[in-house]
Amino acid sequence: MAIVGPGCVQLEDIIDEIVVGDGTEPNRFLCTTSHPDEPFDDVLNMTETWEMERNDPVQEIRI
Repeated sequence: MAIVGPGCVQLEDIIDEIVVGDGTEPNRFLCTTSHPDEPFDDVLNMTETWEMERNDPVQEIRI
């Protein structure tokens, strides 16, 4: 999950806490990144490159 924009660092921490918790369960994993000062298009390009490597589609969600 790549998060962009104001407050993205805090949102990344919240998502990590919800999904990963204390890290004791190895099946609870999510790769998250935050990009407070990067243009959306640059981050989208990064995720699309990862999509091609992993064969997972990118899904854009705006809040």
